[in-house]
Amino acid sequence: MKKIKVGISACLLGQAVRFNGSHKNSPFCSEVLSKWFDFTPVCPELEIGMGVPREPIRLVNENNQIRVKNVTDQSKDYTEELYALAEKRAPELDDLCGYIFMQKSPSCGVFRVKVYNQNGMPETNPAMGAFAYKLKEHHPLMPMEEAGRLNDIRLRENFIIRVFANHDWRENVLSQPTAKKIVEFHTRYKFLLQAHSEADYRKLGQLVAQAGVKPIDDISTEYFRLFTECLSYIAKINNHVNVLMHMLGFLKSKLPSEAKSSILKSIDRYKDQKINLIVPVTMLKHYVELHNIEYLLNQKYLSPYPYELGLRNDL
Repeated sequence: MKKIKVGISACLLGQAVRFNGSHKNSPFCSEVLSKWFDFTPVCPELEIGMGVPREPIRLVNENNQIRVKNVTDQSKDYTEELYALAEKRAPELDDLCGYIFMQKSPSCGVFRVKVYNQNGMPETNPAMGAFAYKLKEHHPLMPMEEAGRLNDIRLRENFIIRVFANHDWRENVLSQPTAKKIVEFHTRYKFLLQAHSEADYRKLGQLVAQAGVKPIDDISTEYFRLFTECLSYIAKINNHVNVLMHMLGFLKSKLPSEAKSSILKSIDRYKDQKINLIVPVTMLKHYVELHNIEYLLNQKYLSPYPYELGLRNDL
């Protein structure tokens, strides 16, 4: 399989680029995800010439504007340089299907980076790191996550799903969108979308129905925006249960009663959080393959990412 291009904070791959000359190697990224992802490492602070080692920086609220400043000398302001770097790198990073940032970083943090006031006291409201903030302005639909948050199995699975879906869209629709391609793409993701948001899935279906009427580029742009929004929701247990039951309906007439009863029991046990999601999914997939039900075989819900990642073993 062709590796998927994903951006990453360079320190997470073990590069000694942090302010104190250390790194923050993430084994999950450097040893596991690297089997499927072609990482593009970036260290914004190094790229604007701050060097290693360097004096630490932090976010400072200056007259209701978030600035990136030297911790000990606030006359040293790196905000505009980091913004300019993001502006420069944004077109070069246009082919990325996702980005993994270093948490808490004043340049790279995406969620809840600490902000200080000019007197050095921490403030209540957090912000985004300057480079990440400006890059997200240019690529608002790019899946972005922090390495620390990937320790949460639900956030981890959600991010991985979005990266692989983004890659699928780029490979099979984006370059030359047609009504047929969008319909086929939507059909593959039907049950996965329902697991994340039934309401958004229905909106997407209505949009796809207009593919032969409205300009295809407009449909394509709006479809992927809403598709991305839908998958950004964490799939809930009850949503998974509804999808599993719906898929079981396709097998109802083909299964002996004991097999159907066994699958239903596994779905109930998953609903009660006594077993992980992989159990009912594997059982369903076995019978789908056994009876060669093509519609379900093509569903991304059953295989949204490589089986070897084992993410549903813990869901």
